[in-house]
Amino acid sequence: MERPVIIDCDTGTDDAIALLCAHRCKDLNVVAITTVAGNTYLENTSQNTLNLVDYIDWDVPVAIGESKPLMRKLVTADCHGTKGFGDVVLEKSNREFHPMDACTLIYEMAKKYEGQLEIVTIGPMTNMAMCLLRYPDIKPLIKRITFMGGAMIGGNTTLAAEFNIYADPEAAKIVFESEIPLTMVGLDVTQKAVLSPEDREYFNMLDNPHAKLTVKLLDYMFKRADLFGQEDAVMHDGLAVASLVLPDLLKTEKYYVTVETKGHYTTGQTVVDYYNSTKKEENIDIAVDLDVDMFKEWVRQLIGY
Repeated sequence: MERPVIIDCDTGTDDAIALLCAHRCKDLNVVAITTVAGNTYLENTSQNTLNLVDYIDWDVPVAIGESKPLMRKLVTADCHGTKGFGDVVLEKSNREFHPMDACTLIYEMAKKYEGQLEIVTIGPMTNMAMCLLRYPDIKPLIKRITFMGGAMIGGNTTLAAEFNIYADPEAAKIVFESEIPLTMVGLDVTQKAVLSPEDREYFNMLDNPHAKLTVKLLDYMFKRADLFGQEDAVMHDGLAVASLVLPDLLKTEKYYVTVETKGHYTTGQTVVDYYNSTKKEENIDIAVDLDVDMFKEWVRQLIGY
């Protein structure tokens, strides 16, 4: 049975590849895509998303979400280029955005699917937190939230914080405390979920719009990786989406996790209670390892058919 899923995203480069895979994945019923500010400004993440779904002729509603964090100034990720799509340009879509805002659409979909709706957030968690604040009765209507964000140790934006959590730590804290089942797909595993130049050559042999766009995005991502002395393109967001349909992809461990919101060096850190020192109930399944070959094969099959 297809699973109703909402993808909440700040469409940049690896977000786009995640969406391309989700479109081709027959095990997912993506009932909506919602946009949020993060990798770039909301107007860019929203337009990137609409352009993408138009390019692949995907009949899915796209709803515009929050333009800034709950309590902070917006921080964007310059590594995705000026408009979040690197140096890749898609034709501007003539489609209309969904008339509901992201939070309202999430709530309406949660009611429609009566507790079966899953949400995967691959950007800052502002939309989801705002939805919980506005519609607290939504909690039992969401089956699970899988989020790309955080890390057990360290960060990629500061010494302690991963970007999606750092961009809106107060939002993440609200979601963490919601009692909705949560799976964290953080840097501990996403840094290992890479596509290589060899993968790029495989996609380059294919003649379909998904593969052609993937090649362009990878070319930009390889150039970006080279600036940091790396070779491969990291698929942070694609791994989170893949984990929804590949039950053996990730090894997880459950811990109590909270978010630091007031630290001088540690704002945005996902603080993991390794030793049960707080005696609080474990609230998040954390991905600690993955099957890289399984992930690559999943991407190749979906982009390639």
